[in-house]
Amino acid sequence: MRSQDARSEEMRARLMAASIEVLRERGFAGFRTEAVAQEAGVSRGALVHHYPHKRDLILAVHKHLYQLAVDNSVESAAAVTDQGAIINEMLKDAQSFFLGNHFFSVLDIVLSANTDPELKTEILQASRNARLPIETAWVNRMSEFMPRPLAETVVYMTYNIVRGYAMRTLWEDDPARYAEMIVHWKSMVRDLLRNNGVTWPAE
Repeated sequence: MRSQDARSEEMRARLMAASIEVLRERGFAGFRTEAVAQEAGVSRGALVHHYPHKRDLILAVHKHLYQLAVDNSVESAAAVTDQGAIINEMLKDAQSFFLGNHFFSVLDIVLSANTDPELKTEILQASRNARLPIETAWVNRMSEFMPRPLAETVVYMTYNIVRGYAMRTLWEDDPARYAEMIVHWKSMVRDLLRNNGVTWPAE
């Protein structure tokens, strides 16, 4: 027989999955707790038991989506041992979030929270808390092969380039142009490393 804690954890996971789906389909403007309960196949009372207010659920969804990104990024950074593969793996990690299924849901929450100052503060703090360990994980790994300030620059450049392209896809999605840009970006990174006395293996 499952414990109460296990049942509660299962219910929260169910509500998170339903919330993500409703947010993806309807956006923040159409996000309703009734729709989440229906998607999860539970009563509204069961939802309210775990998340008494809509803002509680929104904040929980935001943190959950970012935690998925954190877990994936930290694991990916830890798994890379080949120096020549680090840049490509970091790029893949950035793309998995910013060009993946959840980035615009997170962005929708951040932008829509402007109407609730208290929620906005919590959302932005949660965003900062999530992005820091992701970038730190890659900086730590890259620092094994280059000075830390240089690693910080490379990581900062990488995530901002991919984030910028993700935003551009709102009005123009051009994968071929993006792929060309990435080729130039890799060349620029190698020049940056070489100019700072760092030898980097060819791909």
